[in-house]
Amino acid sequence: MKTPSALTALATLVLTLTPGTAEIADSVHPDFTLHELRMPAEYKTMGLAFLKDGTLVLATTDVVGGGEVPLEDANHKVFLVNAPSEDSLPAGMREISNGWEQIAGITVVDDRVYVSDRDGFYQILDNGNPADLKANRRLLLKWPDENHWNNGPFWHQWAFTPFWLNGSFYAPYSGSIRPGGWSNVDPTSKLSGAFLKWDMDGNLRAFAGGLRSPNGANFDPATGEIFATDNQGSWLPASTFMRIRQGRFYGHRQSTPDVDTAGNELGTHPANFAEGMPYESPVAWLPHGTVRSSPSQPIVMAKGPFAGDWIIGDVNNPGLVRVALDRAGDLINGAVFWFSKGTGGAAINRMAMGPDGSIIIGTLTRIGGNWPGGEKSPMYRLAPREKPSAFDFKSVRALSDGLELEFTQPVNPDSITPAHFQVESWRYIRQKEYGQGRQNDEPRPVLAAEASRDRKRVHLRFAGLPVDRVVHVAITGVPSSGGKPLWNDECWFTLNAIPARGWDADAPTRALPRQGPLAPSLLASARPGMLEVSFACGGFPGACGQGIQAALYSSSGAELASKRGPAGQALRFARPGAGPALYLLKARLVGGMPGATGNAYVTRRVFF
Repeated sequence: MKTPSALTALATLVLTLTPGTAEIADSVHPDFTLHELRMPAEYKTMGLAFLKDGTLVLATTDVVGGGEVPLEDANHKVFLVNAPSEDSLPAGMREISNGWEQIAGITVVDDRVYVSDRDGFYQILDNGNPADLKANRRLLLKWPDENHWNNGPFWHQWAFTPFWLNGSFYAPYSGSIRPGGWSNVDPTSKLSGAFLKWDMDGNLRAFAGGLRSPNGANFDPATGEIFATDNQGSWLPASTFMRIRQGRFYGHRQSTPDVDTAGNELGTHPANFAEGMPYESPVAWLPHGTVRSSPSQPIVMAKGPFAGDWIIGDVNNPGLVRVALDRAGDLINGAVFWFSKGTGGAAINRMAMGPDGSIIIGTLTRIGGNWPGGEKSPMYRLAPREKPSAFDFKSVRALSDGLELEFTQPVNPDSITPAHFQVESWRYIRQKEYGQGRQNDEPRPVLAAEASRDRKRVHLRFAGLPVDRVVHVAITGVPSSGGKPLWNDECWFTLNAIPARGWDADAPTRALPRQGPLAPSLLASARPGMLEVSFACGGFPGACGQGIQAALYSSSGAELASKRGPAGQALRFARPGAGPALYLLKARLVGGMPGATGNAYVTRRVFF
């Protein structure tokens, strides 16, 4: 959630882009149905999940503000909703918990409901009819506390949208932000801006870092990869959609110099813990004010013509956008499309995949000038139709000499000329100033346009497209072979990698295999009285093999301790002596990827 700021309005004016020739109206995508869920009331939705029997878990709040810490309130609740439907009032809706401060997300593991509240992570004890709704919880984990956590002026802190994956919980956690949204402030926690990971015993650590206000994360069940959104502000010239990988930095900083009115530097704030980690660029930039303004929880579609693509809501920009991934070796390019509207001015905050493949959409209030407000909005159910019929953009892929555009139906061959495709690009540079860093537009003349044999794909050839750019493609006058106009005729393609693959008029271009394994890297993190040892292994299943093995030695070479554990989990060594000292660490993966650190021991000197 974005902090309100007088500068945000100015940034919106500066960064708003001219839309394409036919931005979709406030209409539902033709291949989907959208219905309001008939509920006893309207809610400010902070969490959605499903039990195994299809019961919906709904978390609500009565506070949406810009970051202030609310008090416990009986109107902050968790409900179980039996068979939510657009046709009839739910047969049963039971309140199972209340009295929360401000829920930021929920998840379900083996039909147990877990809640991320403002102060910590809880398990709801009884899904039945608890006698004491406020007491129906057990604290599993207190969020990082550095004495001023959630106090004083630097209060913009949430652990958003937790989820359970491969035996651990994950959630994105806010960076440290001043009132007004700027980031020139000391980190309020040793885990400021971390993508958090923890277990059922409450052992908490950072999985990645460099996040600002990441109001939503999720994982792809097909690949196990984790994705998240982040909100525009300092060090973020536009909002982002990111693949989160262990040990990576995602761009939000605390180490910003303060200056006086004459420009003299007054001092620099300490860096957050992740600023020295390897930087990973977003899968997709979300141009501010045009595509997204304050993106919320993403979700991957399980059914319909765009199954496997991601959709993203927003609490200050209407409707949903869709992101199609273009994999090029170890990197991903992301194509962003307007997808579906029809929800009016509702601030879309949370989404959950229903058992039938439909998507439940939870909202807050109404979209405002800089922050949602006013009356509460309905909840919705979005479901794919059995027979898709729309003529739409499907995906974009990078080629060695340009782009490949794919459509859901054959295009009219007479319209495939360069004049029908307007292309420009620009670069984003992260700057300390709030929302600044979008560079000038760069026209990209299309040298040639060619349709595939089935006319569902179009090859656009350019003199050159540099990487690290957003490429905006706007299409005019390209109907389907049956005369249908395009539902959406523009996209924003974040080009992170140009692969060595060429155009094939007979078959859709496939994703390139990885150019070789990304060598796992050893992570050794000093904690009070202990050392945590793990490996960053990329963002795909099996990269860490079957396990991890490590041993700790004195500076003279004597073995002090050895441990072995399952893949993806950290080993913990207690400090052997009374105070910090220098030790030798040797660690390896067992059955991991081949390469510099796969299966072979890595040696490192550590001080803790």
